[in-house]
Amino acid sequence: MGTIQKRQNPSGETVYRAIIRINRAGYPNFSESRTFSKRSLASAWIKKREAEIELNPDILLDKKSKKQIIPTLREAVERYINESEGQFGRTKPSTMRFLASFEIGGIRLNRLKRADYTEFALLRRRGSPERNLPTVKGSTVDNDLQYIRSLLKHAHFMWGLDVSWNELDMAMEGLRRSRLIDKGEERMRLPSRDELLALTRYFWQQKQRYPSQTKFPMYLIIWFAIYSCRREGEITRLLWSDFDEDNRVWLVRDMKHPRGSKGNHAAFLVKDNTMQLINCLRESEMRTYLRKHGFSPDYLIGGDGKSVGAAFTNACKILGIKDLRFHDLRHEGATRLAEDGLTVPQMQQITLHQNWKTLQRYVNMAAIPRKDRLDFDEAMEYAQQE
Repeated sequence: MGTIQKRQNPSGETVYRAIIRINRAGYPNFSESRTFSKRSLASAWIKKREAEIELNPDILLDKKSKKQIIPTLREAVERYINESEGQFGRTKPSTMRFLASFEIGGIRLNRLKRADYTEFALLRRRGSPERNLPTVKGSTVDNDLQYIRSLLKHAHFMWGLDVSWNELDMAMEGLRRSRLIDKGEERMRLPSRDELLALTRYFWQQKQRYPSQTKFPMYLIIWFAIYSCRREGEITRLLWSDFDEDNRVWLVRDMKHPRGSKGNHAAFLVKDNTMQLINCLRESEMRTYLRKHGFSPDYLIGGDGKSVGAAFTNACKILGIKDLRFHDLRHEGATRLAEDGLTVPQMQQITLHQNWKTLQRYVNMAAIPRKDRLDFDEAMEYAQQE
């Protein structure tokens, strides 16, 4: 609030000095004053100036401090997401907004200390029934903190803000030593022969018995996922116009990448077994079926990859198959490529991993060789048995 001081000037006249002092978090201390011949004029100026500052807080900044205004984590997240619109999938923006909803979100980036990161990590690990927060694994918290780290780096390099991630690195080192965060175990779960038989039969019978209620031809999609090593989102986004059938390559648009998926296009090699699934999916009867369910003829399948994953998860629950995810089919596909004797570069032509280190996580060497490996034709023969 402004104040008014009654004073006498050197000539002996009574004057009124209007003073505004504002101490606001994130801004430098602000002080401004003017002198008037009447109290009413001083009072009017204070009201007008305070209204101007309320509408435009940048008035509080001088030239030196204006470029150094540091946003809160929550404010920085929104700016980062808005500037990166379309560069990432759904997961990263939604996760970052979720992180910013914690107390840590209200702290300015340059004031974040290792104690703040540690407190956040402990809350995430332990959960909170009062706040409806479940407990999470150390790998989840590690991923959360990596998102914050990438934001701090972006603010430093792209926005020119005087912020550092040293406190975060120190906190993460301590959390790792305390085993509160980790990179997580490499997943080695592969579907068994019996599980693939059960899933293929379930999805085939579901389509035959309830065609109007069964949206996706999942009995074909799961085998396409195995043979092509594609994620569910990639499968639903495959455009017929991107398929070079003569050279047997198919362009995958906006592939998942840590630095953003937008514009990250790459073409995978279509092998004979994948081609068999493609031919099944483009039969006139199947195209008619997909159009009836509202899918565009421009796509191999179309629709939402999350719905594909949900259909798979629901089937596993009904069949009593535990701890199997749609993404494990990509692991199965990569393992089969190694099992068939392909070199690393040949495998990369299909999986589209950039290096062996990342590809290696998808190959379960302990499962090789398998004498009872199941393939699509045998699975369909079993599925169609009365």
